[in-house]
Amino acid sequence: MKPTHHKLLNTIALLFMLVMNTLAVSLPIGGKTTGELSDLYPNLFVPAGFTFAIWSVIYLLLVGFIAYQWIVSDDKSKVEKIGNWFVLNGLANGSWIVAWHYELVPVSIVIMLVLLGSLIMMYRKLNINYFGKYGIKWLVYTPISVYLGWISVATIANFTTVLVSYGWSGFGISEDVWAVVVLIVAVILGSLMLYRHKDIFYAGVIAWASYGILSKRLADTVAMDAKIEHTSQVALYIMIIGILLTITIGILGKRKSQISN
Repeated sequence: MKPTHHKLLNTIALLFMLVMNTLAVSLPIGGKTTGELSDLYPNLFVPAGFTFAIWSVIYLLLVGFIAYQWIVSDDKSKVEKIGNWFVLNGLANGSWIVAWHYELVPVSIVIMLVLLGSLIMMYRKLNINYFGKYGIKWLVYTPISVYLGWISVATIANFTTVLVSYGWSGFGISEDVWAVVVLIVAVILGSLMLYRHKDIFYAGVIAWASYGILSKRLADTVAMDAKIEHTSQVALYIMIIGILLTITIGILGKRKSQISN
């Protein structure tokens, strides 16, 4: 496929995402807003409402991502390496909105896995590393990192919603313990991304989600929330410390490399 075709299809995919998400708010699709639908399946992993404002950041970054494709003239740029994965992601993004708003919860998790899988493939194709020797293309790396970070969190939340919708009892384990386990998994993912890819933005999203969960639990007076409050607070601190250490080590490494050269 010619590079121009890639650019055009990716642009159409982004427009599809934006239109579907706008309709989800303005109509709304299915007669309920995304927030109202989330309230139908209450669980302790869902963060405070303000946390979802990150979607505005994601879409702004994706606009920059698409603009970069049209500005950069090198046909062998990193953007070209993602092939049709961005198009698949755009279709999945808009389709998830439809499935969610029509309360097709099992279908929504299948689509969410397509979303997650396509982002993982883009991430691998781009070989993202924020302190690598090849330099950073901010308008290419950052949108994918932030998007993947949030979809990682959203996939966990979507799975939880499916289980809640089917009245899953958690194998006899209390809801707050499951929420703690899920938070720990999110922190492990963030830590791995810091270690392997120096991805401060992915980890930043995990920190943001942890803060959102902490805020929602602090606003609730239910006693069983105490475990989640403490875990989300620790998760937030771990991610912040990890990000600061990664930045510090990365900068020092760059300076050492420049001096040796």
